[in-house]
Parts: sequence; C-alpha cells; structure tokens
Amino acid sequence: MQAPGSARSVPRRVALGVGIAEIGASLTFVSVNTWLLYYLVNVAGVSPLLAGGIFVAGRVVDAVTDPLMGMFSDRMRPRWGRLVFVRWGALPLGAGFALLWWAPAQAADASAVVALGALVLSSLLYTVVQMPTLALTPDLVPDYDARTSLTSVRVAFAVVASMAAVAAPPLIVLGVSGGGTLATSTPAGWAILGVVFGAIAVLAYAALPALVREPARAPAREAPTRPPWWTVFRTPGYVSLLAVFLVVTVALMMVNSMLPFALESVLGVPGESQTLVLGLLFGSAVLSFPLWNAFTHRFGKRAALTLGALVMGGAVWALVATAPPGAPGAVLLGWTIVAGVGLASVMATPWSMLPDVVEFDALQSGARREGLLYAVFTFAQKLAGSVGVFANAVAATLFGYVPGVAQQAPHTVAGFALVLGPITFGLFALAAALVWTSPITRDSHGRARLALRALLERPDDDAVDSPERA
Repeated sequence: MQAPGSARSVPRRVALGVGIAEIGASLTFVSVNTWLLYYLVNVAGVSPLLAGGIFVAGRVVDAVTDPLMGMFSDRMRPRWGRLVFVRWGALPLGAGFALLWWAPAQAADASAVVALGALVLSSLLYTVVQMPTLALTPDLVPDYDARTSLTSVRVAFAVVASMAAVAAPPLIVLGVSGGGTLATSTPAGWAILGVVFGAIAVLAYAALPALVREPARAPAREAPTRPPWWTVFRTPGYVSLLAVFLVVTVALMMVNSMLPFALESVLGVPGESQTLVLGLLFGSAVLSFPLWNAFTHRFGKRAALTLGALVMGGAVWALVATAPPGAPGAVLLGWTIVAGVGLASVMATPWSMLPDVVEFDALQSGARREGLLYAVFTFAQKLAGSVGVFANAVAATLFGYVPGVAQQAPHTVAGFALVLGPITFGLFALAAALVWTSPITRDSHGRARLALRALLERPDDDAVDSPERA
C-alpha cells in the first residue's frame, strides 16, 4: 500500500545536493573511526588503551549535545530552516577537523589531553552541521520507496567518500613522509591529511544549500505541551531499529579501525598496496548499490539487511582466514569484493529505515520531531563507533601490539585475526536476527501515512492535538 502522491523518483538536484553533502560527512566520520586510533598510537605516542578511552570519553559530551541539537533544529526550523546550520557551520567543521590531525602530535606529554579536546571540538561541530542535514530527509521525500532511493544515492556518495577516507591516507601520509611504513611515518603527513580532508568537507557541505531548496512548512500546530524527548523510544519500530544500528555500527567500526593494523601485521600488505585493497572494498560497494536497491524493492528492507550483514561478516572472516600474506593476490582481492557487496547493504539499509519512523512518531506524539529522531540515531552511531574503536584498543593492548613496528608477534597477529573473524561475524549475525523485530514494512508505513494525512486534514478546531501540518 502507498499513500497518495507517493513516487519513487527523487529530484536530481535534491539527490545531488544530499549526495555531495554526504561526502563531507563520511570523509570526516570514517577517517576518524578508521585512522585516528592508528595515528594516536603510532604517531602521537598515546598508549592504545588510553587512545581508545579518548573515543569513549568524547561521547559523554555527545550524549548531551546531540539530542539538544536535534531539538534545537526542530524548534528553529519554522523560523530559519535547517540549512542555516550548514551554511554557518561548514567552515568551522573543516578547521576543527584539520586541528584534530595536527595538534596531538605537537603536544608531547599532553598529547592525550589535546587529542581529547580536539576530538570533542570536531565532534561538536560535526553535530551542528550533520544533524540538520539528516533531518531534512523525511521532508524532501515522503514516500517509503523514494526514501530508499534517496538513501541509496546518499550512501553511494558516502561509500565513495568512505573509500577515500580509508584508502587515501596511506598515499598522502607516505607521500609526504617520503616512503617507508605507516608505523614510522612523520606527523607532517597526517597534518596534511587533515587539511585536505577538512577542505573537501567544507566544499561538500556548501553544495547542499546551493542545490537544495528546503521545503516550506507552515508554523507548527502542536499539542499544548510538547512531549518529552525520551518519548521517542515509545515510537513503534524505533528501539528495534536503534538496536540493529548499534550492533551494525560496532561491527563496522571494529572492521574499519582494525584494518590498518591487520593489513600491515596480519596479511603483510605493503603500505602502498593497502590503498588498492581498501579502494576495492568500497568500490565494489558502490557498484552493488543498484542491485541492493532492486532487491529492497522486491523483498523489503529487513531481508536486504539480513543478507548484507551475513555476506559482509562471512567475507571478512574468510579474508583473514584464507588470504596468504604478502602482496595482494586473487584470494584477498576476491573476498574483498564480496565483503564490499555486503558492505553496501549494511551501510545503506538502516539509514533508509529511519525516515519511515517519522510518521509513526508524529501519530503517537502529536509533533514532528525529525531532528530529535536523527539526533538520537547519530549519537548512537558515534557511541557505537567509539565502542568498536575502544574494543580494538583493548585488543591491541591485550595481544601485545608494539607501536611503530610493522611486523608483530604471532600471538598479536592471531588476536587481530580473531577480532576480524568470528567476533565481527557474530555481531553481524546478531544484527541480521534483530532486524526482524522491526514492525515497519512497506504496507504498515503506507497505512501510517494515510492515517497521518487524515489527522492533518481535520478541521482546525480538531487539530489542536495533531502534528504540525506538512
């Protein structure tokens, strides 16, 4: 069932603006969760356990700022719109990101404190810009399948940016450092990396207000008392989707932040060849998006996430278990491609499911709270990512990782393989099971849209307790 006026098509300018902005989001977020632990341990001289603790400590601030920014975005939207935060926040975000990759290595004994401060600042600026950007989705495309299409476009851009965030650092860092190994690279290479990625993020976010016109919306008609923020957890399907997203993100961030260590120490891939492997992983994900989009339209979002999670987890396990060490060969590259196919679904599907919750929340709460819904989701992403990175930091400590050395002891190699193999596969399998607890399907979402439209079309004297008019 589809609500009247639904359509799968997405305006080209909307798709392009949202997609380009996602380059800025993913480039900053993924590079931090993939390479910052490696940088802090091997370049800034922070111990692995302390470096992992920095990630978790930074999320204490996010626990306050993310929901507040979401609610602030919701309240300010009728007056200013959401894009004003993007216009004014993009440049500070780029500067804060560059600072994160320069300051810790310059701080000597205070490197851990400086790293924590820079991470908190960068994360706060990311929240200011990204939260309103994400909250635009339900307004830009109201239809169940159109949201899948727009999310596929957005995540396709995200995967391209993620590919650059994961694969480009070895080229940039080693190019500036004059070769050698990443473990012995110079701080200057990482500082240049921060400046380049920060500048790209600024330009990418600037494209959103240039290409997308924010939908006009009448002033809010809401219940006399706005519902408390915590009532979002009563929204049908929200908690189950949040649980899936948490597990998926922990698994993804464990893979992402462990890969720089594993490629170098477990698989013995030279630094200059790591770009090929990491680029192939995300490149195959980009190429598989049309397949997953068609699969989702045919079988639904829950089935797509289930299959993608199992493919991703199984392929990464097979990669570390069967690929011979040394230069990339057929086995390593083959399993990398398969993992990339699964990665596309794992990255895209949870985000395509989130906008569908908006109508259910509006029916229940009597208010449109896209900003708050996305704020909690984004905080969950940050928290889960930090948990994944911290888990790898603990693993590096327990398995005796030696900073600044490419070749590690056999027990360290075995420990890293354990993390990337059965542990991450178990997490992906758990997410594949949890997604079936979500009650939202194409039909139930269509009924919710019809019910919300009927509620909004009541006479004004009956609309006091209804959500704001679209």
